[in-house]
This record gives sequence, C-alpha cells and structure tokens, in this order.
Amino acid sequence: MYRNGKPLLCLFAYFFFSLSLFAVESNLVFYVDAAIPTTTEKGTSDSPFTSLEQAVAAIYDRINRQETPVKNGKPAPVSVFLRSDVYVEEAVFLTAPIKILGENAPVITFGENAGFVVERTSLEIKGCSIKRIERFTEPRIVPVLYGSNASLTLNRVSITVEEGGDAVILRDSRITCTDTSFTSGQTAQAVLVRAKNSTVSALRSTFSASGLMVLCFDFVKTQCTLTDTVCNLTAHYTGRLAALTDSTVKVRKLQCSYTSPLFEMMDAAVIADNASKAELPKSVELTGFTEVLIRR
Repeated sequence: MYRNGKPLLCLFAYFFFSLSLFAVESNLVFYVDAAIPTTTEKGTSDSPFTSLEQAVAAIYDRINRQETPVKNGKPAPVSVFLRSDVYVEEAVFLTAPIKILGENAPVITFGENAGFVVERTSLEIKGCSIKRIERFTEPRIVPVLYGSNASLTLNRVSITVEEGGDAVILRDSRITCTDTSFTSGQTAQAVLVRAKNSTVSALRSTFSASGLMVLCFDFVKTQCTLTDTVCNLTAHYTGRLAALTDSTVKVRKLQCSYTSPLFEMMDAAVIADNASKAELPKSVELTGFTEVLIRR
C-alpha cells in the first residue's frame, strides 16, 4: 500500500497545492474600469466597478463582514486594479490598507479640495497619474496626499496640482517614492512636501514647483533621504530646496535649480536651525542659489 512512498508523496503534493490555492484566493482583488458600461458591477475582472469609490466601499464592506485576509492581526492589503481614467469628486478616506495598481497609466483626477486621506494604514500606488486643478479663490490647506500615522508608497506615479495648496502633507508618517514626479503650479506659495515627525525617501524622482514663493520640502522633526533626484524651482521671489527644523536630510546625487524673472541668483538652497543636519556632498549640483546652506 505504501510501496516506494507514493501515497505519501501524493498526500504532500495535495497539501502544498491546497496551500498555494489558499494563498491565491486570500488576496482580495477588485477591478475598476470607468470605460466599460455594465449593469452588474461586481468589481471582478469581467464585471468591474466603474468608480474608485465603489472599490473602496466594497473593501470596507468586506472588512466589516470580516471577509478579508488578516495578517498579524490586521487586514492584509487589498489590490485595486485601475484600468481607466477616473474622476473622484470627494476626498477618499482610507483606514484599511490598499494598493492601487494602474494598467496603461490611468489618471486619477480629483475634484476641488479632494484627495487621499490616509489614517493609520498604508496606501500603495503604482503606475498612475494623480491630478487636481482648482480655481484660485482662496488659500487651501488640503493636499492631494495626506498621511497621519500612515505609510505611503509611490512607484512610477505622477502627481500634478494647480492651485489648491500643498501636494503632500505628512504627520507621524512615512513616504517612499520611486521613479515618481511631483509638480505644483501656484499663484501664491507652492510647497510640495510638508512633513512633521515623519520619514521621506525619494529615488530617481523629480520635484517641480512654480509660484510666488517656492519650497520643495518643509520638514519638522523629519528624516529625509534623496537619491538621484531632480528639483526645479521657478519662483517670483524666494525659492528653496528645503526648510529644516530639527530634521535631517541626506542627499546622494541631486540636481536643483532656481530661476526667477526678477533675480539671477537668490537665497540659499537649504535653510536650517542648529538642531538640523544636511548632508550635501560635492555631487550635489545647485544652480541659481547664492549659498548652499544657511543657519537661522
């Protein structure tokens, strides 16, 4: 009956096949395609949701019914495959881990004063563009990406904001950017990333901003690493790479330029207090600044 151990091998083969099948089924996945009209929107590949909001609502429904996989006592990330451009009118509040994976470089366009609000969870976005274009009516403080006790991961993402305030605000959070671009065009002040008690890491990424006054990074008690990064600042008056308060910035291979219609050269690239550290090696290329670093 157990000659050559064949029944035992079959039993092990069945066991491992069952484990692999469970692993596949445990990864919850939804699909969004606004370009395909359907009367039965189930979020499946054949019958996708037509809006990002539907996918987020379905994720919370599954979590509330405890039908999502759990890892280390917390819900496992849910993948949302985005197959078309989508328009999102209101802010998207996230308290469960989500991965948004773009197919064919879709564009997520937010309405005025709207964006991703990530609270005590993680958001990963890959292969997408995010845009928000507003009217210059009044100063706003709502960014396109807001993280509080959150983890944000951007890979091959393009973020563009016109008016409407900062692009990213972090509080007790971390953000990792790879092959990602940030662009802000403001009539008044343009700040790309504002962070407090956070960690910022950028690899092969680009930061571009234009406005009356321009600042790439405004950090308070924040650790930042920039590797192979390009920053383009177009300011009517003041333009800086970073303003640091009790923060640390480590730079590896960076190009940063400041241009103005009024001044050929102006300001220091980095302004910092005595509690801050800025590692700016000779490989850093700065154009249009009178100094590299000044202490306040």
